[in-house]
Amino acid sequence: MNRHAAPSEAEETITCPSCLTLNRATSPFCRKCGAPIGAVATIDPMQTIQAEGFLFRRAIEGRPKAIVLVGIWIIFLPVFGVGLYFAIHLVVNRKNFSDFFFFWGAVALAYLGVVVLYRTTKNFLTLPRKRR
Repeated sequence: MNRHAAPSEAEETITCPSCLTLNRATSPFCRKCGAPIGAVATIDPMQTIQAEGFLFRRAIEGRPKAIVLVGIWIIFLPVFGVGLYFAIHLVVNRKNFSDFFFFWGAVALAYLGVVVLYRTTKNFLTLPRKRR
């Protein structure tokens, strides 16, 4: 039985709040767009990661709402700040060879924060709003 197939007429269905596609009531994610559906989507830790990833991808790819933009800044500005602080701290106070690896980890963390903030803010400022 294919989990991602369209539900038959006899099955109970639920509508995806993101794309309005009919899905099986037992499906944790939409078969079309991958959005989490209902409370069962975040019971399993792996499904929680998949649901969070969907939200971050959606914020980066499309034009986010203002509240999503504020939330992304609240989450990723400290990520950028901590990564930058530790990278600078490790350059100034290098003591042993292992600091080299921690430095590049801190640089990667700061880079992640900058990329997410830049892409989300750019999409918010440049992409046109969808008309309904």
